[in-house]
Amino acid sequence: MSAAHRGKLRAALPPRAWIVLAASVGSIALSGAALSATVPDAGGSDGVVVHRETASPEEILEYWTPERMKQAKPAEMPVVSVECQGWHWFVRPHCW
Repeated sequence: MSAAHRGKLRAALPPRAWIVLAASVGSIALSGAALSATVPDAGGSDGVVVHRETASPEEILEYWTPERMKQAKPAEMPVVSVECQGWHWFVRPHCW
């Protein structure tokens, strides 16, 4: 048997193999689409605000007087429940 003939035999898949291949690719594509629909947008739509400070360190120290420091309120931080930490988020849909 020639090398060209053996190559043709290897390239040809039975119809059942093509069906399995198509179903696998389709299910991977659908799961990717479902995952992208549940992942929050990284475009800042979740309320995250970024501010770059352009003032000098001296100006910042002058602004933050002891009175202002006493009146300052800490920013709210997101809280992740214990059951959604680690790998558990993957198996619990409410953590997505």
